Amino acid sequence: MKDHIPALTLLLAGGLLLSGCSSMLERSYSSTVTHVDYAVMEDDAVLRAESYQGLVNSILYYVKEHSPVGSIRLYQDAGDVEADLERACQEVMEQDPLAAYTVRELTYRHTRVLTYYEVDVNIAYRHTAAEVEAIRSVSGLPDLRVELERMVAEGQEHAVFSTFYFSGDKDLVDQLILLAWYGQPTRCFSAGGAPLEWDVTLYPESGERRMVEITASWDTTSDQAADYERRLEAAAEELLNANPPAGMDYTEAELVGLVKAAAGPYDDGGANTALAALSGMPTSDIGRLLAMEYLCQRVGVEVFPVVEEDDPSRLWLILATADGYRHLLPQSLRGNDGAETEGFRVYTDEELSALGDYTWSPILYPACGDGVGDRSAPPEA
Repeated sequence: MKDHIPALTLLLAGGLLLSGCSSMLERSYSSTVTHVDYAVMEDDAVLRAESYQGLVNSILYYVKEHSPVGSIRLYQDAGDVEADLERACQEVMEQDPLAAYTVRELTYRHTRVLTYYEVDVNIAYRHTAAEVEAIRSVSGLPDLRVELERMVAEGQEHAVFSTFYFSGDKDLVDQLILLAWYGQPTRCFSAGGAPLEWDVTLYPESGERRMVEITASWDTTSDQAADYERRLEAAAEELLNANPPAGMDYTEAELVGLVKAAAGPYDDGGANTALAALSGMPTSDIGRLLAMEYLCQRVGVEVFPVVEEDDPSRLWLILATADGYRHLLPQSLRGNDGAETEGFRVYTDEELSALGDYTWSPILYPACGDGVGDRSAPPEA
């Protein structure tokens, strides 16, 4: 660190001081640095702070550098220095995403020296500097969703993301993980098709910039997953080759018919996998929905799993039809083997809402209405 500060840095530091505590929630660890007032001229390892915000920024500087110790010269004529130090440490650990995630303990001691206070901070970390460097940055809900889909596809057991412009809570992250899981039928075969187990922790719990930590457990190996995918692909190809489309492409009605014809009797307690449905075994709604989803993916029909907002155990699909995106309920895939069977039908958002028994988060799915996702419409230029 030089013995003077470039003009731009001074201007940015001044902006932080003017913005107050709200600036703590707008810090990006991927693209910006934590600005401090400046270093003491005779010792560039010591930082100088002339305000409460300068004190907070100095502590954050050491956290970002993953330093176990730090020294700050605090020039403060008024106020309770002890109270300010305690409040600054609490703010750093509770409001700053990186500190909330990585700092285990933050302690300090201070000594009055003529016109300033000599403040020594000690920082104990939960995670190594290498682990912090490995954190991936994501911007907004779409980017986080892509990363979670990759996590599921690769069977990762642990992932940490530095999120920006994402204000969702733990329940929303849980929903995104479920959607990533159900969106990949080739992965949905472990534990009888039940979703994987996972734990989500947000640092801090609220705000638009946070760390999202996910720990997942898998009861299958990568070799088992690859074997299941091969068998599912073979079953789907055999079914499709034996039942070509009437026209150039499969219609949703044809795909629904294939699932109903291939699956065994509907059984609420039956198998929950796409392979079971395509192999003629008694299957539940989840197994049939996953089979339909996989067939759509194989033939290039856009399809999205939908998780009930109020009851994550309920699942249905949104698929692109000749008229636009439509909701497809599991009853339409049950075949003709019981009183609960419902004829094939798809729904717009308005029609499904009118049923009064389905809720979903509109920010997670395409709108289902006339012309939206119309498969017959020409592609955009």
